[in-house]
Amino acid sequence: MAVSISPASAAPAGVTLSDLHFGRSEQGIREIEGVVKNVSHHTLRQVYIAVNLLKNGMVVGYTTDIVFDLKPHEEWHIAAPCHTRIFKPTHFSLDELSVVE
Repeated sequence: MAVSISPASAAPAGVTLSDLHFGRSEQGIREIEGVVKNVSHHTLRQVYIAVNLLKNGMVVGYTTDIVFDLKPHEEWHIAAPCHTRIFKPTHFSLDELSVVE
């Protein structure tokens, strides 16, 4: 279980990203979980995250999550389901974290 965040994929100004990891939903579905916090002083209209799911360095799927109207200093708990057809991912990499103000 690993995550790689390249400098090009670093969190945009106004948000922080922390504790990105594999988890399970209450229904038992494997998901990418983590926390995005609005550290700005204004509401963010949209925050979007995309994650590549990997096994042995090969992309075997992807997952996304989105939130709207994230208030100043509010936290968003990411819960992006990992639906893959054949391969079970062993690690993941952040592909995109974007903000629309």
